[in-house]
Amino acid sequence: MDKIKAIIFDMDGVIFDTEMIYLKVWSEVFEKYGYKMTKEIYASVLGTGRENVKKVFLNHFGNDLKIDDMYMEKDENLAKEIEKGVPLKLGVYEILKYLKEDNFKIALATSAISKRAFKQLKQANIESFFDVVVCRDEVRETKPNPEIFLKAADKLMVKPEQCIVIEDSSAGIEAAFNAGMVPIHVVDLKEADEKILNNSYKSFNDLSEIRNELMSIK
Repeated sequence: MDKIKAIIFDMDGVIFDTEMIYLKVWSEVFEKYGYKMTKEIYASVLGTGRENVKKVFLNHFGNDLKIDDMYMEKDENLAKEIEKGVPLKLGVYEILKYLKEDNFKIALATSAISKRAFKQLKQANIESFFDVVVCRDEVRETKPNPEIFLKAADKLMVKPEQCIVIEDSSAGIEAAFNAGMVPIHVVDLKEADEKILNNSYKSFNDLSEIRNELMSIK
């Protein structure tokens, strides 16, 4: 940990309280089509990218699922929710301010497309904290493939082993582990299971706890 020079944040469920909005929107769409979306099913696809989400939903609900039509409705409804503004997670300003003042390099690596990512960052007035932002439309592979984190490290001009990744999803933690970085889990919709604990440095309840940890080990 004493070699760490950069912190890479996931966005949804880490910086923004987006996942509950996603779950609400998806649940309403599924209900309209006669299905029931659960927190457990949604949590299983966190951070894995659209094509994987489609595959998982089709496997779970059957090939009769009108997933493309449902995705279009989800996108439209989600855009309306995003327009209202997405609340920040507890401790965001404090950890970003601490990292910036302590001269850590800071990146955002998100499975969201760049248009939504930058819209949310600007709405929350936190865009200036990030030295680098890497979005879904800049990479070929989705998490748990490490490509997005390796691209962020490359843009920051640091080695993978010099990076901490803060993630809420199992796929994100696995991607950080696969990248040779130090994964830290923060609880959102998904509690830390055995796989997450095995692949991460530690699991914390919020960003304030992670900030305190970083301050204590520096």
